[in-house]
Amino acid sequence: MKPEEILRIVDAIHRDKNIDKEIVFQAIESALVTALLRHYGEEAEVVLRIDRQSGAIAGTHDGTNIDPEEITGRIGAQTAKQVIIQKIREAERDSIHDEYEEQVGQMVSGLVTRFDGGVATVSLGATEAILPRSEQIPGESFHVNERIRATIFEVRKSGSRVKIILSRIRPQLVQRLFEQEIPEIIDGVIEIRAISREPGYRSKVAVISSDNRVDCVGACVGVRGNRIKNIVEELGG
Repeated sequence: MKPEEILRIVDAIHRDKNIDKEIVFQAIESALVTALLRHYGEEAEVVLRIDRQSGAIAGTHDGTNIDPEEITGRIGAQTAKQVIIQKIREAERDSIHDEYEEQVGQMVSGLVTRFDGGVATVSLGATEAILPRSEQIPGESFHVNERIRATIFEVRKSGSRVKIILSRIRPQLVQRLFEQEIPEIIDGVIEIRAISREPGYRSKVAVISSDNRVDCVGACVGVRGNRIKNIVEELGG
């Protein structure tokens, strides 16, 4: 594996997978060390570093320099490739996990790609999420290519993948819809104080206005009920 090839790999993964270059470099270094330990034995002390600018590899085995051309040659190109792919997948998983863990409680929009056994699989673009039956509004069903809105309820690592659980029954969905439909909430003029919800039947929202000139209930309902109508249609009650 030549230095320029390493740089091309790093650039390609950074561009295609949206993974920070430093994480990719570290993944390749870790992969090469793992593969070298398989060759020298787990008790060996192997230190390896890839120059971030040139892509050149420098390494030592029990304090003795390793010829850069022998590093991948000793462990075999196929072994190196397999370990690197594994490490990159782990880095990609961690990147996706961190991105969506920060969005727990936030509303997302996605396309239903499968609806089987009452469970909806939803594409969020770069990854997929699951909307289980237990997190669906009673009585609702979905069809493929239908766009739905839900909040991110849980994000966890599951082997080499990330499991993202969506919900349409939590109070957070009510709050996010109100924030989307009613500008006065985002502006801070109207504040949501409490939310009570029976999914699919009714929702109660307590609001307060910081400006006496603004009717908080009227602002939430909208002209001819246009604002609240959109929310009720989304929530099914």
